[in-house]
Amino acid sequence: MTTPHRQASAAAAERSPNVSTSDSEAIVSGPSIHVVRARKLLVGGLVGGVAAALLSLVLFTVLDGTRGLASAGLAAAMVLFFYGVGQLVMVAFADAGARTLLAVSMASYTARVVVLGLVLLVYNKNSDAFPALWPMAIFLTTVAVVVGWIVAEVWVFNRLRIGAYDTEYVSPSTDEDQQ
Repeated sequence: MTTPHRQASAAAAERSPNVSTSDSEAIVSGPSIHVVRARKLLVGGLVGGVAAALLSLVLFTVLDGTRGLASAGLAAAMVLFFYGVGQLVMVAFADAGARTLLAVSMASYTARVVVLGLVLLVYNKNSDAFPALWPMAIFLTTVAVVVGWIVAEVWVFNRLRIGAYDTEYVSPSTDEDQQ
């Protein structure tokens, strides 16, 4: 019987030169398919986020010079850090079980939100000490980079080859069927 794991191993064996195969199953050396998929999502999101960040940097530099550049740069760096760390955690734990992955992703998210909240709290309490920052540029760049990351990640996700395997249907036996 061909299982999803065997099909994934065979597919990886077809595309990798460092694979030894036998008649029953392919032995794959290298990262699992889960790690490969998580890395693709990381790279895709990073490309989309960086593209949006570059557009924002150019736009706000043209609109407000170095003040716009500094504001957009700070916002882009915070968003790319937030999403990048989150996706790196997903890559590191891609082969973990569902419960472990949920716990790790929630802990990572909580830690990143706390750090971001502390940065915003420091800025809010000392906003007069940062006159070089333009809040509108920070807001719009944050939105642009988040949208760029998510749109690119969804685009990459739609192109991942994720098989769906169903077991053969077996009807429940009843007393009437056995008579």
